[in-house]
Amino acid sequence: MIFYEVEMIRVNDAIQFERNDNNLWNNISIILVEPSKPQNLGSIARVMMNLGFYNLVIVNPRLNLADPEIEIVSRRANTIINRAHLVSDLIGLRERFDFLIGTTSRSGSDYNLRRVAIPPERLLEEKLEANKLAIVFGREQHGLTNAEIELCDLVVTIPTHPSYPVLNISHAATITLYFLSRRFRTISRDDQEEKPKHRVASYKERQQLLNYFERLIHTSGYHPEKRHVASQVFSNIISRGYVTGRELTTLMGVLKWVELNLQS
Repeated sequence: MIFYEVEMIRVNDAIQFERNDNNLWNNISIILVEPSKPQNLGSIARVMMNLGFYNLVIVNPRLNLADPEIEIVSRRANTIINRAHLVSDLIGLRERFDFLIGTTSRSGSDYNLRRVAIPPERLLEEKLEANKLAIVFGREQHGLTNAEIELCDLVVTIPTHPSYPVLNISHAATITLYFLSRRFRTISRDDQEEKPKHRVASYKERQQLLNYFERLIHTSGYHPEKRHVASQVFSNIISRGYVTGRELTTLMGVLKWVELNLQS
């Protein structure tokens, strides 16, 4: 494994994500966190090629990427694995994407706001110009941690039967990418008639809005013990709603005006 650790650092330093406004598929990456089973990695690469996705990022792999079983399962899609970006952790990827979309089999409730999830068919409901997106799939054994989920802007879960709710990661990737691919085809058809007029707010812009909100609830004297929950709810709302750059700028102006008036 020493070889892969050295290679991971080298590739991570040089990692670049190219944007192609004319191809929605080129603007999205699939991130696998610590994959450990060759069969799953090969299957995910194959379904990516089946559905037109080519950008793969592997976080801290727990398997030998030269395992021949990967190539047997992936077939021609092994080229996706060969050109995959290898990185050491998910945190370093956060600011490289406008949207990180996490996946989980354990959807949240009113008491676990980090995991409030939407089904995959609701992905990209709005017709917005998004720069860089990524779908994050967790470990085969236990998925994404709460800390990793917190890095994501949105969480997706696939409704399953309660008696056996956890899908194999390659099956979950197939379903999620199918719905995303179907949505992209709809957007592409619509674009022939009318180009999207709205730009989705970037991660940095949304963080700036969240900072304004947190300052406002602090200045207003809102219950200190409830501020974290309020911030999490506000973050969930602006991420799930795919707020546009113009909408975000307007909201920041309103929050700033309210804060100034509270201080006067």
